[in-house]
Amino acid sequence: MINYVHHAGHTLTWEEHSTGTRSIIFIHGYSANRAIWSHELAYLSHLGRCVTLDLPGHYPAVMPPTCRALSQAEVLDLELRALEAIVGDQPCTLIGHSTGGLVALAAAARLPTQVERVVALAPVVWGPLTGALGFYQRLLPLPGGYMLYWLHYRLTQLSLRFIQYGIASAYSGNMRAYMENPVAAAAVRRWHPIYAHSQLRNLATLLLTLRTCDIRAEIGQIACPVLIIAGERDPVVPSLQAHWLAQHLPKAHLHILPGIGHLPQWEAAATVEGLLRGYVGDCRL
Repeated sequence: MINYVHHAGHTLTWEEHSTGTRSIIFIHGYSANRAIWSHELAYLSHLGRCVTLDLPGHYPAVMPPTCRALSQAEVLDLELRALEAIVGDQPCTLIGHSTGGLVALAAAARLPTQVERVVALAPVVWGPLTGALGFYQRLLPLPGGYMLYWLHYRLTQLSLRFIQYGIASAYSGNMRAYMENPVAAAAVRRWHPIYAHSQLRNLATLLLTLRTCDIRAEIGQIACPVLIIAGERDPVVPSLQAHWLAQHLPKAHLHILPGIGHLPQWEAAATVEGLLRGYVGDCRL
């Protein structure tokens, strides 16, 4: 069942998958949705109350119709309000990918009594992004830029094959290996029907937010353990951000995966599963 949090004209959405005394909250990245976590839920749900939380404007989450810009402060305010609605004053573990990693890290800095550990998968620490997403960030403000963005992304909504190819070329560290990866293929099949309903204007709005995002000033406030998993060949968020993060966190555990891109949980599924089982299971939830 989908749950809703309403604030400032936005509707945020989250779903509960299992029960337990503490919560494990999964936060996806830009243009993704709750369905990307099915593989991880299958092997972590016995450890506690597993919850998947959507980013603002990511279907079925809703942005106000007139919203054309979101600041980093507004995005974090929305997500942290949702987190507080989910856990109240109880402890939780946050698992965030990419933009979800940014949210998880900011939450650890701002909600120290609730967030007791973080897993940051290829986290965004500062913008702009690189590769194809960096190209779209530069394109969107230009005359006609949104129309080109819309055409490209609309094709990915209409065609499962096109989105599989698009993800392989824009996100992976090894395109051929990614295209043959059954974990990635299954995840995209689950994710795509929800993604097809997304309002592309909302996705573009968040992508522009990420162009100027920067949470480095908040990292010093994080006291809890943080597991950082990043790909050596990440074309979206260079691994130097993960290295910087590890150098500035007192309880960081850094794993840079050779040959892997921006989707370590799919590209190196067995390795990431082992790391998550050990890290999250170390404190039985």
